[in-house]
Amino acid sequence: MRTALPAAIDRPERMSRSTIGWCVAALVFALLPLAIGESYAFLTVDFFIMSLFAMSYNLLLGQAGMLSFGHATYYGLGAYAVAILQNKYGVPPWLGLVAAPIVAALGAFAIGWLSVRVTGMYFAMLTLAFGQLVFTLVLGWYTFTGGDDGLPVALPDWMLSARNYYYFSLVIVALCIWLIYRVTKSPFGVALGAIRDNRQRAAYIGLSVRRLELQAFVVAAAFAGVAGGLRAPLQQMAFPGLLNWSQSADPVLMALAGGINSFVGPIVGAALFVFTNFAVTSRFEYPLLVFGTLVLLIVLFLPDGIVGTLRRRRNVGAQK
Repeated sequence: MRTALPAAIDRPERMSRSTIGWCVAALVFALLPLAIGESYAFLTVDFFIMSLFAMSYNLLLGQAGMLSFGHATYYGLGAYAVAILQNKYGVPPWLGLVAAPIVAALGAFAIGWLSVRVTGMYFAMLTLAFGQLVFTLVLGWYTFTGGDDGLPVALPDWMLSARNYYYFSLVIVALCIWLIYRVTKSPFGVALGAIRDNRQRAAYIGLSVRRLELQAFVVAAAFAGVAGGLRAPLQQMAFPGLLNWSQSADPVLMALAGGINSFVGPIVGAALFVFTNFAVTSRFEYPLLVFGTLVLLIVLFLPDGIVGTLRRRRNVGAQK
C-alpha cells in the first residue's frame, strides 16, 4: 500500500511536468510560423479557434455536466458582432473582437435564463430550439445580417498577413485558455463540479444550482463568442451556417474525442478534428463523416476519450 508521503511528493512532480509541457507547447507554437508556409499558418489558426470553441463547450459538459445542442449560437453571435460593427459602424475587426464575448454572453443570458429551468435532455433540446430560432432570425434578416449572403469582413493590411494573424490569434486563445483554467480551479468551478456529480446533493448543501448553471452557460458562451470573433476575420466573412445546429455538433464531437474529464482533452479533440478534416477534404466528399466515424470508434474503444484513457492507463501502471 502506498503511503501519503509519496502521494504528496507525486503531486508537485505532476504539476512540474504539466508546467513543462505547457512551456514546451508555447515555445513550439511561438516558433512554428518560422518553419511553415502561409496556408499551414492559417490552418493552425483554425486549430486555435476550434480548440477555444471546444474548451468553451467543455465548461458546460465536462465541468458542469450540462449537455447543450446549441453552443454554435454564441460562436456565430461572436462572428456577427465583429462583422456588423464593421459594416454598420466602421469598427475595425480587431476592435470589434472586444464586443464578441459581450454579445455572445448577452444572448446566452437571455436563452439560458429560460433553459436552465429544465435539466437533462429537455435542457439539450431547449438549447437546440433556441439556437435554431436565432439561426432563422439571422438567415432572414437581410437588412441587418445580410441574410443567407452573410456579411463580409474587410481586414486591415496587418491582419492580412498569415504570420501576424497567427500571433494575434495565439495570444488571444492562450489568454482565454488560461482564464478557462482559472475558472475550473476557482470555487465557482468546484461548485459546478459538485452540480455535475450530484445535482440534488449540491442543492441540499446550499448551492444555488440554477444560478450557477446560468453563470456557467453565460461564461461558456462568452468564450465561444471570442472563438467566433476570431473566425470572422479568418474567413473574412460571417455567415448563418456558423449558428446552425450542425455547427453545434463540432464542439460536442471534439470534447468527446479528446476526453471531457481532462482539461487538455478538447484541445486534442480539436487537433484531431481540424487536421483530419484537412487531410480527408481532398479525398472524400463528406469529411465530417470520417471524423464522426473516428469519434464513434473512440467512444466505443476509448470511452474516456484519448487523453482520459491514456491518463487512466498511466495511473493503473503506476499503481502496479
